[in-house]
Amino acid sequence: MNQKQFTEFLKNVTSADFSLAGGKGANLGEMIKAGLPVPQGFVLLTRAYQRFVADNSLQPRLDNLLLGVQGDSFKELERASQDIQALFHQGEISEDVWQEMEKAYELLGMPAVAVRSSATAEDLPGTSFAGQYDTYLNIKGKEELARYVKKCWASLWNHRALSYRLKHNIGHHQLAIAVVVQKLIDAEKSGILFTANPLNGRRDQVLLNSSWGLGEAVVGGEVNPDQWVIDKQSGSIMEERIARKEVMTVREARGIELVNVPPEKQEEITLDQGELEALLQLALKVEDYFGSPQDLEWASNEGTLYLVQTRPITSLYPMPEVKGRKNGMRVYINVNNYSQAMKEPFTPMGADVISSMIKHMLNKLGPGNIKGDPLWWLQNLGGRLFVDITDFMRTEKSWDKFKKEDPNDKDPITTRALLQLIERNRDEIINPKEAVKLYRMLNPRLIKFMAGAAGKYSYGVFSPITARKKAINLGDQTVREMEEARKHIQTTEEKLRFIEDHLGKLFINCFELLFYVSVSSTYIEKARKIMKTQLDDISDLQLVEKSVPHSVTTEMGMHILELAKGYDQKGKRPGAGDPEVKAFLAKYGHRSAIELDVGVPSWQEEPQYVLDLINSYIDNKNYQEGIDRFYSGKKEAEKAIQRIKTDLEKKGERRKAKKVEKILKDFREMFGIRELSKFVVTQVFSITRDLLIEVGEELERAGRISDKMDIFFVTIEDIRAGKDLNQRVKRNKEQFLIDEKRVAPRLLTSTGESIFSAMEEAGDLGLTGIPVSPGVFEGPVRVLDHPQEGYKLEQGDILVTTGTNPAWTPLFLKLGALIMETGGSISHGSVVAREYGVPAVAGVSRATTELKDGYIVRINGETGSVDVIDRSCIKV
Repeated sequence: MNQKQFTEFLKNVTSADFSLAGGKGANLGEMIKAGLPVPQGFVLLTRAYQRFVADNSLQPRLDNLLLGVQGDSFKELERASQDIQALFHQGEISEDVWQEMEKAYELLGMPAVAVRSSATAEDLPGTSFAGQYDTYLNIKGKEELARYVKKCWASLWNHRALSYRLKHNIGHHQLAIAVVVQKLIDAEKSGILFTANPLNGRRDQVLLNSSWGLGEAVVGGEVNPDQWVIDKQSGSIMEERIARKEVMTVREARGIELVNVPPEKQEEITLDQGELEALLQLALKVEDYFGSPQDLEWASNEGTLYLVQTRPITSLYPMPEVKGRKNGMRVYINVNNYSQAMKEPFTPMGADVISSMIKHMLNKLGPGNIKGDPLWWLQNLGGRLFVDITDFMRTEKSWDKFKKEDPNDKDPITTRALLQLIERNRDEIINPKEAVKLYRMLNPRLIKFMAGAAGKYSYGVFSPITARKKAINLGDQTVREMEEARKHIQTTEEKLRFIEDHLGKLFINCFELLFYVSVSSTYIEKARKIMKTQLDDISDLQLVEKSVPHSVTTEMGMHILELAKGYDQKGKRPGAGDPEVKAFLAKYGHRSAIELDVGVPSWQEEPQYVLDLINSYIDNKNYQEGIDRFYSGKKEAEKAIQRIKTDLEKKGERRKAKKVEKILKDFREMFGIRELSKFVVTQVFSITRDLLIEVGEELERAGRISDKMDIFFVTIEDIRAGKDLNQRVKRNKEQFLIDEKRVAPRLLTSTGESIFSAMEEAGDLGLTGIPVSPGVFEGPVRVLDHPQEGYKLEQGDILVTTGTNPAWTPLFLKLGALIMETGGSISHGSVVAREYGVPAVAGVSRATTELKDGYIVRINGETGSVDVIDRSCIKV
């Protein structure tokens, strides 16, 4: 860039000038550099804005007007914005800025121009201020130009931009805005061109729309444009929709106007084949130059196409990288969501620890001849772990398992979406030669492990009490061994090696722990099949699942209720330093809201969630009800077993009666241990977190990170590299904030296609799911994202959330019913709901967005239906 103080022509601007020319100006300059057809123009640099703010002493007044303004308060935002707009309107442009702007306009030929915002926080990866700032078209003359430049500056503070910045934690002080002044293309037609399809994420498709006149009607959503989806490689049209285009934006003597399209042109196609091909070529050239998918605005005048701006497409989910020399279409499943009902992203260290565990397990149990990266099938995308399952779906026979046996502890919507995806792409998926051959995985180590597993499984079949005790002993032994081994490590490398080696062993031990009691997960269904052949009414079977003993998660919930009862009887409130709270945290303090991420603080570190929960039970006086519910549920279950036995005996089936009685008693003896596996994992993860914090302290002392907790925003490989990590931490934290705001798809493909839900036939609100806990309940909705928001729940509320883990369990005692977007019949929330007698439905697509706080809803935990009774009672 030349050394002008306040202006520069676009042809001299590059991406290096971002802080002066803003995002739009820098991108336009780069497009000109690439030889793309961009209208001539200049940029009024951010220095001009800063000079204007300084000369008119605006910053203190801006700060004062924004003091205390909340991003979700429209009235506050609108009032502050209007006051700021007035300040800019009243301000004076200094003589030197005016002269430079006037000279640039004269050199441009003083034509009609477009005046566009170009902010330094605009069009950045991860943010999109598209439509936040104001653009003005058909501006003529120096005085008019100056007036609309001030309007563009003021648009940095309009209510849309203010709300967006507050929502995305973007500060106000470092912002400045440039203004792009371009020759106006008197477009006969115009539109938007996405170099990847933003509707489905596919990077091999271009999405193009077009309408008559200037582009404002299209950008502003005031007209239904023609639309095409075009295959990038072949240029073939995948979809075409010719719309009825009723209005268009046209130039007037001053400014622009929205007018009716002549009737004969309303249904006329706007682009011919040659123009479609030309726009496709421009899309490919732009994307190739910028190296990422772009959102372009284009215009056509007298047969010439122009590109008037570009920005990164920020809505696309990260693209999987095809690894392991695998060709063709690949399908990736979001295991965070599918198996853990976890919508939050992992911290970088959290994902790295999980990957290390899996790698260690493969080294211990996998075939010894694995070539290349053993984890080629696992990818961290947007902070979520995706697994390439393509080769497991290569035969139709492999689909049958998903069709017939929707996994009870997995997300059913993902299952349906997967089946729809592979059916839609069966020609690319079906390939028996590429199918996974399980026998190839067999090796002496795995065979030995499976033999041991069979032995453990047999304990559950023949001696349930022994099986339960052995599972508990194995869990305790695993934690003791980890604690003992930790005492003997000193150096950073020893700590990292401990994490890599011992966590893999943890993974294997927890599998073995579950083998002891895994047979119990089949017992309810076995009993149901026997009962159905003899009894007309098998409803007592539902009661058998209530208040299952030996569950560490249920015991934790009961402990909290007893604490609330004790404090209330004493007329006290809990404190983190109280002996009672300390005792609770000593046993359960290793837990956290997101339990499989070592990067998330535990309750021991941040006990406020526990204190809030105890206080909420004290305030609602419902602790005794929760305690009584558990013990009465336990008695009901025991009585139900006896009634079932008696009913079968009355049918003359004494042998079956005895068998069902044993099955159901064994179920209750062992099934609660299912929660122990994750409990042990979180105990060891707590040890791991402490070790990593120690490593963080060492890196902080060495100056490689600025705070010990930054250790969770790097990986083990980063630590071993020995380099300064401060910039990497900064980038990873910024990316983590972006990932937190993303909605992750359930499935991804190698084309970038992002599948967020299964296609379903919708009823009233389309809210149906999998019945997972019986009962019918009608009450008010409360939508929560995290268990820490549990203080918002009132007794009898219907909790609506993405999914639950053990951290949610204490809240169940308040619930009237439960609705989850993810999960199956034996996922965490479903099991606990049945234990507590709470009607529940899982796999309800869009529940957290369709249902609002205060809606009155009727949920049927036996049919899976969710009916909205009243939408008028909205809570705030």
